[in-house]
Amino acid sequence: MVKWVEIGDCKLALADCRDILPTLGKVDAVVTDPPYGIGWKPRVTHQDQPWVDEIDFDIRSVLIGRHHVIWGGQYFADKLPVGEGWLTWCKRPFGGGLDFSNDSRSYATTEMAWRDFGKSAFMVHVWDGGMRAGHADNRTFCHPSQKPIEVMEWCVRHLPDGSDTILDPFMGSGTTGVACVNLGRSFIGIEREPSYFDIAVRRIEEAYKQPRLFAEPVAKPVQETLAL
Repeated sequence: MVKWVEIGDCKLALADCRDILPTLGKVDAVVTDPPYGIGWKPRVTHQDQPWVDEIDFDIRSVLIGRHHVIWGGQYFADKLPVGEGWLTWCKRPFGGGLDFSNDSRSYATTEMAWRDFGKSAFMVHVWDGGMRAGHADNRTFCHPSQKPIEVMEWCVRHLPDGSDTILDPFMGSGTTGVACVNLGRSFIGIEREPSYFDIAVRRIEEAYKQPRLFAEPVAKPVQETLAL
């Protein structure tokens, strides 16, 4: 059974994306951070959550958009088409004489996203343990593989013109959805873990309550439906 929740221009499904994706038509763009299949487990926070970075799926099944941004694309390089438009997020500050070349910590100092359009680009946004720059919501530890709102907004802004509806089949705590709300895009999100789905619903509801500079329709009341 699939539970759908509609919030404004966002449609959220509590379901396994492997069941939903075959039922969806072509979307404008897919922007997602899927499980990488490398067996990573939370080290500090979220250790009690039923989440491990491993799942048996074919990354090619999510390529149902006109454009795609896939975080962790290096782990799927043998499955994805060759492209030159990689995005790189630098998680440590640059400049000021700082040198992280000998950083011995086990987690990544940069993360990469494959995309099938544009030229390569990078951004610096500090995300170093408890040091999380930007929006206050970034400092709420919602999900083990949480991304900053600003990084997901950066991804959405890079999409070609006409990318009005964004799909995230691995929605997690809903950061891509928040970015879409902030930028006036429609969003479809799929998440199979009820606890993270509920967090995504709350965060997207809160995003609609925040003032924004662009004109937008008034958010429709939250609607829930069940489908077999």
